[in-house]
Amino acid sequence: LQNSSIVLNNYITRKEYLKMQYEIIEFGGWGNCIRISNENIELIVATEIGPRILRFGFIGGQNFFYLSRDDSGKTGGREWRIYGGHRLWLAPEAIPFSYYPDNEPVPFFIKDNHILLDQPAEKTTGTVKQMEISLSPGKNEVTVLHRIINRSTESIELSPWALSAMAPSGRAIIPQEPYGAGNDYLL
Repeated sequence: LQNSSIVLNNYITRKEYLKMQYEIIEFGGWGNCIRISNENIELIVATEIGPRILRFGFIGGQNFFYLSRDDSGKTGGREWRIYGGHRLWLAPEAIPFSYYPDNEPVPFFIKDNHILLDQPAEKTTGTVKQMEISLSPGKNEVTVLHRIINRSTESIELSPWALSAMAPSGRAIIPQEPYGAGNDYLL
């Protein structure tokens, strides 16, 4: 990061921290993936592409995310690939605005129960995509904080779009704010 710092506070006990595991593994044809787990669940995060979460599920269970067999293990190049998993996009969806290839290595930092993925600035938009991923050591809970930082010299009108490609026949239950009618719920 340029002219800034990130402080990740430690809100977990040493006993909880010892229940968590980090390791560098091969997954889906990519080396140097980070596996973070507690006693029940695991995430696998790519560092050769991304920022992208490739796997989420119970240890020894199915991957809740879809992964493209045609794109597994591929890196580099100028073409956009679906890959699958969970990623961060730019909205509104447009070509090439949203479809910048995330085919290059992503610097990462690990501290306590957090992983920070910090993609280099995109050549076309000048934006930097970050994911800060934390896994609760004591319960089956994951938090993903998404950031888009504009490093270009121009203003950009956009919205962050966190996208998960789910495995076939799966189900995701996502809590939503209550719906309201008309102008009562506008910002």
